[in-house]
Amino acid sequence: MIELNGIYKLKRIKGFSDDDTCNYKVLKISKDERFVCCEMLDGYDAGERFVFLKECLIDPDKPDDIYFGELVEAKN
Repeated sequence: MIELNGIYKLKRIKGFSDDDTCNYKVLKISKDERFVCCEMLDGYDAGERFVFLKECLIDPDKPDDIYFGELVEAKN
């Protein structure tokens, strides 16, 4: 369960080699609980704040659910 003040990592995107391994602290959760405002705790942009869909964070209750999507290349 994703909670206020919890610290989480972002899920990965299949096919994207620059996966983010930083920790994010949840500062706010939207009223409809779809979005979270997070502060990056480490890495190059530590201290920056971001908004993510709640489902982009790895839920400790589902530690094997680490992928959010997959990149697909369009062929011309």
